[in-house]
Formats: sequence, structure tokens, C-alpha cells
Amino acid sequence: MDLRKNIEDFDLVFFDLETTGLDAITGDAICEVGAIKIKERNETERFSSLVNPKKEIPQEAQSIHGISNEDVKSAPYFEEIVDKLTYFLQNSIILAYNVAFDMKFLECELKKINYPTVQLPAVDILTMARDTLKLPKYNLGALANFFKIETKISHRALEDAICASKVFFKLGENLKERGVQSLGDYISLYGFDNEFFQEKQEPKISALKAAIAQNHKLNIRYLSYEGFMKKEVVSPLKFDRERNFLYLWYQNSHASTLRLQVSRILEVAT
Repeated sequence: MDLRKNIEDFDLVFFDLETTGLDAITGDAICEVGAIKIKERNETERFSSLVNPKKEIPQEAQSIHGISNEDVKSAPYFEEIVDKLTYFLQNSIILAYNVAFDMKFLECELKKINYPTVQLPAVDILTMARDTLKLPKYNLGALANFFKIETKISHRALEDAICASKVFFKLGENLKERGVQSLGDYISLYGFDNEFFQEKQEPKISALKAAIAQNHKLNIRYLSYEGFMKKEVVSPLKFDRERNFLYLWYQNSHASTLRLQVSRILEVAT
């Protein structure tokens, strides 16, 4: 994938799961999959299926998404839809509201059946919203209301995937004004931390490490915490990590020592 291309030049799959609970690691499972594929803002395909989770759906979960044990009794098992689902996802960019939740459940389900993991770029719409808007709440319904999107927030997978797609394009207009358009920028700023993400971040991190070791200056392009795209010549000093985020300490042209989240650094050059 050419990370320099506009993200909207790719097949975008807006993806959502309903589950029996919140923790895939301790045994919760998928009970519904919904996805919509969009290219150049036109819908091209849909994927939707209930899934038999092979376990009871707790009443607490049923009260949220309305999917009962009776609903999934005759539904296919995950392994019966996995080929169609992964074919639907291939060669696309996955986007979801709170993408880590959906991707971790998907990875766990694939692991259960010894199926290869899905190594695709995945972008988090929730992180995009938090980075670009100042709202009291950031749930999907609040975002839809803010953008005056007419939709029914039903906590059903396909409907929520459709709503998420509409929110994404609204947020994308905001980010376009800030200079964020390329797939690479979206992956760095809002990407899910999988192997694809790490592979694409490694050249940038290696360049920063080399500059620190050799006491060299670098040209960087970054999105500031105020939301402005900036270019600056800096002297990288050291890394530190906080709450799973990697930060760079650097000195700018005014000899001020500052710290910046590495994911906000979009380009480095000598």
C-alpha cells in the first residue's frame, strides 16, 4: 500500500462487532458482525451476520444490543463465516469506533480456530474524534448528534458501522483542513497497534534513534497538540514511554526542550 495516497483512494471497510461481553481474553465471544465497504464515498458492499458464540449471552449484554440466545441459536459459528469475512476485508483499510475492541475480538476468534491473523491497517474513529473535537461525551450517539447525522444508534453491528462511516467522513473534513489526508498520516495518528502499524512506524523510529546516537538534527513534520500541521528542524534527545505511548524529547530551534508523542510525528528527514 502506498502510504502517501489519500486514505479515500482505498477501499474503506467500516467494521463493528457485537459480543457476549467486554473481554475477549477471558472468553467473551462475537455474536454479530457488521461491515460496510466504501470507495470514493460510495458504498460498494455489505457484510452482516449473526454468529453463534457457543456460549450464553448474559442478560447485561442482551440489554445493550438486544441479541438474545434464541436469535443466535441457529446462526453460523464464526468458523463458518470466517472465509467470507476475511475475503471481504482483504486489501482494505479497516475503520471502527474504538477499533482496538473490535480488532482484539477478531484476533482472539481467529486464534481459537488456528486461522491466520488479519494484518491490515486499522484506524480508530474514536481517537480521531477525541483529537479533533471538544465534546463532553464521545460515544457514537453523541458524535452523530454533533454532526446532525440522522441515524438510529441501535448497538447492532451493521447499523453502527454505517453510522461510524458517516462520522468518519465528517471528521475527515476537519482533518483535511489541518493537512491530514494520506493513509500514512492516518495510520500514524490513529492506527491500531498491530504488526502492520509497527512495521510502518519502524523507519521513523529508527531515524530518530540514529539522530539521537549521532547527535544530528532532523526535519520533522508533525501534528501539534493544538491541531496544527508544523514543520521544524529539531535535535532529538531521548525517548520515554508513558501509558503505552512512546514520546520523543527534543530541542527546537529556540533551544527549548519539548516532548512530543511519536505517533504525531508524520515525517522525518535529514
